Amino acid sequence: MSQNLVNLHRYAMCLLLLLGGFSVSNQAEAVPAFARQTSMPCTACHFQQFPALNSFGRSFRSGGYTLTGGQGMIEGDDISLPLMLNASVITKLRYQKTNGNTDEGSDHGQIEWPDEAALLVGGKLAKDAGFLMELGLTDANSFLSTKVHFNVAKAGATQLSAIPFSTDGLGSAYGFELLNTGAQRSQRPIEERKGFSAAQALGLGSGEATGIALVASGHNYFVNYTPWTPGWEENNMTVKPSGLAHYIRAAYTPFIGSWDTGFGVQIWTGDAETRNHGEDTVIPTDGWVIDAQAQGNVGNMPLGVYGSYGQCEGTDAANSGLTHFADSGFCNGADDADSFAILGQLGLLPNKANVFLAYRTLDDGSDNDNKFNATTVGGNYMFSQNIRFELYYVKESGSGIDSRPDERDSKWMFQLFAGY
Repeated sequence: MSQNLVNLHRYAMCLLLLLGGFSVSNQAEAVPAFARQTSMPCTACHFQQFPALNSFGRSFRSGGYTLTGGQGMIEGDDISLPLMLNASVITKLRYQKTNGNTDEGSDHGQIEWPDEAALLVGGKLAKDAGFLMELGLTDANSFLSTKVHFNVAKAGATQLSAIPFSTDGLGSAYGFELLNTGAQRSQRPIEERKGFSAAQALGLGSGEATGIALVASGHNYFVNYTPWTPGWEENNMTVKPSGLAHYIRAAYTPFIGSWDTGFGVQIWTGDAETRNHGEDTVIPTDGWVIDAQAQGNVGNMPLGVYGSYGQCEGTDAANSGLTHFADSGFCNGADDADSFAILGQLGLLPNKANVFLAYRTLDDGSDNDNKFNATTVGGNYMFSQNIRFELYYVKESGSGIDSRPDERDSKWMFQLFAGY
């Protein structure tokens, strides 16, 4: 490791510790369709910028996307439906440049136009039901992610909900998640998800998933138990109820002084037993993450701090080859993989311009060349509440990085992220 890289990592850790010290000293998916339904601006639900949620945004999602505003409604016996179907187009257009030696793709410099394009449709479906559906605009199969949120009962101040879902890449937490720590793939403050989140770096918080989230939520907590299969469309969808894996999530979200905080744990356990093309398949899904966040202000500047640590099972413990998370992360070594990650994002111009710094360590459990560390520095600018420009730089280090044949260890990224 070069002395410059050592110094960069030291500076990163010092700044993040400083941000963390400030955070304790003093005081929904990004969908413009929901702004149309509620007649509220994006900042009503989002902290600093979309898609990171604030406390009101968590309440809106917990309620199943059913809150309405000035929009006309169709009301009658057993029907409560917005007068129009609320939809949004979400796009990501970007340019990336990596420093590998191949002179191909991003090593040469690559425009991704679009990196992502989707039609998101969602909102109130009935008095106690809402939904969210992502329809891909660049994929032959357009039904990418879907969930229907049913509020089935209340026990005092606790809302009991059932949320069937299926997703091509957002993971088993897609059914229900409220924190911004990367516990679920699309729920994150910055674009570089594997650079600031242990769940994303390990692959635990992403991938194909179909299941039903059974949720108990209140104003400062939620618990989610999800039986699920690591499948979508026709992949790993032939499964008995007894063959489902298990995902458990619990989080506490108190205000500490003026700081909106969250502390949680995620547990993936059990083997999914599926049948594909006449053959039985056993898919291990074991791993866990602890995470925390603090969102508040330092003077007049909003500050968000997000941290997580997790582990996932290695191939020796799985006894059946690679786990489900090997494809989407680093859970492909013989021993258990682990990762620590932390992010600080400071709003220099509130609701307009932010700078951020993230640091991640990762050991993939291999006997050799097993270290994959990364420092990410960047900023984003809100042209408007629904249009975000982001520029960042990633520098990687460690034995696993040094052993890459392509010698790639850094990346620049510039992105336009917009919802219409």
